[in-house]
Amino acid sequence: MAQKRKILFVCDKNERTSFGRLTMNLLDAVHDSFETHVLWLKTPKFFAGEAARMSASEPVADARGFTAHEIWTKSLYTGFFAFRAPLKKALREIAPDIVFFIRPELGFLVPVAKSACPSAREVMFVHDTFAETLYPHSIKFKLLNMFFVRGTLCADGYVYNSNWTRGEAAKYFGKKMADAPGKVIGCPIDSALFKAPDSPASAEERAAFRRKNGMRNFQGMCLNVSLDEPRKNIDTYFEMARLRPDVAFVRVGKFSERLRNIVNEKKLYNVFHFNEFSAQELREFYRHADLMVYPSFLEGFGLPPIEAIACGTPAVCARASAVAENLDGVCPLIAPADDAEAYARVLDRVLAGENVVNEDAARKLLDYCSMKGFAERVLEFLETLGL
Repeated sequence: MAQKRKILFVCDKNERTSFGRLTMNLLDAVHDSFETHVLWLKTPKFFAGEAARMSASEPVADARGFTAHEIWTKSLYTGFFAFRAPLKKALREIAPDIVFFIRPELGFLVPVAKSACPSAREVMFVHDTFAETLYPHSIKFKLLNMFFVRGTLCADGYVYNSNWTRGEAAKYFGKKMADAPGKVIGCPIDSALFKAPDSPASAEERAAFRRKNGMRNFQGMCLNVSLDEPRKNIDTYFEMARLRPDVAFVRVGKFSERLRNIVNEKKLYNVFHFNEFSAQELREFYRHADLMVYPSFLEGFGLPPIEAIACGTPAVCARASAVAENLDGVCPLIAPADDAEAYARVLDRVLAGENVVNEDAARKLLDYCSMKGFAERVLEFLETLGL
């Protein structure tokens, strides 16, 4: 029996983050075809529960079918120096055929991998160029690009979460990336978790769910899952809440002082914040919401509205970036993205009993976002690397 090729995924975020979960999805996608390894670049910020020891443990064979390795340092910034020698050592011991970096901020380690494993192929997952797009004059992001991201261009191939990201990356990084081997592989959803219940929640069950979670005397519930970043356009979501005071507006994400001030100034007594949910809790909010609202100006992919649709809940999104690429023809898309009244009119239609989701288009999108489809695209790309 031929020996399997080895692939090593390199990630600096824990499994509760989007990058950490994506790393786990990639491990699942390839473990039947490759001997799979993951190297966690650990810092106290993202691995706080383990930070007391701050030293690498021995490689661990995980029950999920891969071997886990780790390197510790105080932060990603100190890791610019501290990760290099341990990474070389780990690479020489593992001797992978492919080294797969989970995000461009780890680009400074691509030349290290080339030096340690000259015969290996290095792959970079490119998700977006938001920092540079949103903060073009930021010294922080200029330095981040100069020292951390620039090495991304040394990779042998690139995968992207959307065609939109691929186009933006080509514009930002230039001809070398545009001409390099690459493939749009998308992002998968956990269809075993995010799926519609056998019977949709009735109006009475939705009302009971709202009461259970502190939302009384509202006619319905909208949901938004996002960070507090300018690109997320949360201000429009809050304006929508002002326009429809008889509906509860739930937001999952950090409640910053900026957002708190908006809620207080507009006297939005119908806005409810939850800093974070477990995946199971999020699924129940998806299932009991009347509408998922996603007004982002910029998204490299946009998983939350797709997860909501998978759970049987309609979505309304901005007609912008990769969200439009994924959801055009599936659910209502709003342009301009900050037209709060247009989102509110979609909510009115939903509360009146109208199905605003194209079910056939939604099924095709969910098939595309399945682990099966994702795994096929990942493996197709890896086969093109000429190993």
